[in-house]
Amino acid sequence: MLDNITVPVRYVVASGTSFGSRGDEQERIRTSLDAVTARNPDIQIGAKVASNHGAILKKDFRAIAEAVREVDALHHGRR
Repeated sequence: MLDNITVPVRYVVASGTSFGSRGDEQERIRTSLDAVTARNPDIQIGAKVASNHGAILKKDFRAIAEAVREVDALHHGRR
């Protein structure tokens, strides 16, 4: 599914411990993003932050806002 994305996408990856995860489940998912970004140049990691998914909006809103601004600039540059 991610290989079919044709618009700019930026992920802000939460690297903290995830609620309800088992073992290294979340880290395996995060690591798989490297292969996705290698295959699809429209998808990039905008930032990796220390928060977990439950706190990312509260603690890392600046990184999220920067990723949104970057995608917006790319979008407007393509017009």
